[in-house]
Amino acid sequence: MEKREEIIFVKKIVSGDEKAFREFYKMFFPKIYKYAYRKLQNREQAEDITSETFFKIFKHLDTYKSRMNEGLDIWVYSIERNTIRDLFRKNTGIEILPLEEKWGNVLLPPIDDPYIMIERKEIEEIINEELQKIPKQYQEIIKLRFFKKKCIREIAATLGKNEGAIKVMQFRALSALKEKVKERIKNANQ
Repeated sequence: MEKREEIIFVKKIVSGDEKAFREFYKMFFPKIYKYAYRKLQNREQAEDITSETFFKIFKHLDTYKSRMNEGLDIWVYSIERNTIRDLFRKNTGIEILPLEEKWGNVLLPPIDDPYIMIERKEIEEIINEELQKIPKQYQEIIKLRFFKKKCIREIAATLGKNEGAIKVMQFRALSALKEKVKERIKNANQ
């Protein structure tokens, strides 16, 4: 959907157009729920986050038109991401993502050999643990770029930074993660 179409679509929803509302809900509900469930690994919490996200979206939907520098999907994702962050802050303060979401199973090709599957699981656990040890801003860049498959432009819009800064942060984030993994493997071999 182009910017102009998005703005018209949003205006219809704000004005009470039920058909536009149903279309919006149908378009975004699966994405919002799926992301929340993957982040939380809990059906009830995912449902709560989905409901709260939609509540926040509709509460602030009339302000969307002033956010011309980003698409509707980026705006919606930003609201959901912040809603989930609020939940983590209230609870443990630690974000744990299943590795399938993080890497999209692109690290290794699918193989049915049980020994390779065990090895893959160990590698995933190491990466998951070491990812939690790098700075939060780096974690966010890696999650957006590789787990949500966002382009540099979309990440820049989501985080309110320029594309050059995002490229530098991505490089630093990957370097930091690489160093943590190398250190972990080195210590395991001693």
